[in-house]
Amino acid sequence: MNRLLLSIFLFLSVSTCWSYDSLEIDLESGTTMNITRFQGEGKTLLLWLPSERGFGKGYVSVAMNLAISDYDVWAAQLHDSYVMPTGRRSLNDVDIDDLVELINYAKKQGFEEVYLISSSRGVLLSLKTSYQYQKLHAGTDLLKGQLFFSPYLIKGRTEMGQDAEYEEIASFSNLPVYMLQPQYGTKFARSVEISNRLQQGGSPVYMHVLRETQAGFYMRPDDHLTERDIAMRGQLPEIINGAVSLLRSSVPAEFNALYSAKDDIEQSDRQVKAPKLHPFKGNKIAPDLVLNNLQNQISTLNDLQGNVVLVNFWATWCGPCVEEIPSLSRLVDTMEAKPFKVVAVNIGESVEDIKTFVKSIPVNFDIYQDTDGVAVRDWKVYAYPSNFLLDKNGQIQYAYRGALKWDAPSIIETINSLVE
Repeated sequence: MNRLLLSIFLFLSVSTCWSYDSLEIDLESGTTMNITRFQGEGKTLLLWLPSERGFGKGYVSVAMNLAISDYDVWAAQLHDSYVMPTGRRSLNDVDIDDLVELINYAKKQGFEEVYLISSSRGVLLSLKTSYQYQKLHAGTDLLKGQLFFSPYLIKGRTEMGQDAEYEEIASFSNLPVYMLQPQYGTKFARSVEISNRLQQGGSPVYMHVLRETQAGFYMRPDDHLTERDIAMRGQLPEIINGAVSLLRSSVPAEFNALYSAKDDIEQSDRQVKAPKLHPFKGNKIAPDLVLNNLQNQISTLNDLQGNVVLVNFWATWCGPCVEEIPSLSRLVDTMEAKPFKVVAVNIGESVEDIKTFVKSIPVNFDIYQDTDGVAVRDWKVYAYPSNFLLDKNGQIQYAYRGALKWDAPSIIETINSLVE
């Protein structure tokens, strides 16, 4: 009995020791920076910046396990600090100088090395902060590297069929970067492109692909995750530990102090897109599609000559994609007697996963696999779902990025204008 009580006491002691608390830091700008602090016992700080959606709750167990490994983790609660809602453009209002001051504060606390962790649009903050800190503290080696989850570096809105323009700061990164790319995320197919952009500034970039894992897996609650996601989150502290060791041993490139833009984070308008197909402005000659369907049969666009074709890029982990699928099936039923086809191009998922999905949401159109993201790159797709409407001659006439109600009368009218 005494041994049992001792075990319980030790368990509670360890659980209490590796808890977390709140830290409020008053900055010179007048901002009070709210930090969720996970205390380790070393001299290494992992400064974790949120995505535009905030942190969620899933990261807490990851940060606690990192603290057990003697890393200190500071999760900068930027949305609380600036009293702003989460959302696509929420990080635009963050003052980079505040984050630079935060790093200075960390140095005064005795930390000997700092690594920045960020994800999605938060990566822009990380890049701009590290750049500004290096510019103000020439020769410093406090910042050792950056760890990115699914970095979003695209500037503004990319028109369908056009090449994306990247934020200028992405080409001025000189610190080593460790990039974690979940397979089931919109940036996975652009991994090499993103890596190349970061390397333009001299950054050594290390790529780590997380197979069969959803983007944001470390932030979401368990009931939004697969078993694979939960298992990967459990492995994340070990992965980050290995990443830090690699970044620590890497040598930064020479710092380039020519970047001068104060704020090049996306500032595009907030107008809601009208629920209609938009005339396509890119090269109307459709790239070829040579893909396998779920029966392992190869098909090409040439096989559908004489039909109006809707090419739909989608994935089962993409909520808006799933939302529009029933209306796509209804559209096919409506157009049954006409020369019209839907080609659904799935991004990177296995046949087994797709077949399991269509058991719960049946479809009446063909699904093809873009296993390696070749079609995504050829068609210049940067978000899912993305849709292209081709006329009978294989020319792209209309496009739409995002989910639509495909059997809406206005949509059917546009499709019929190409069919007749």
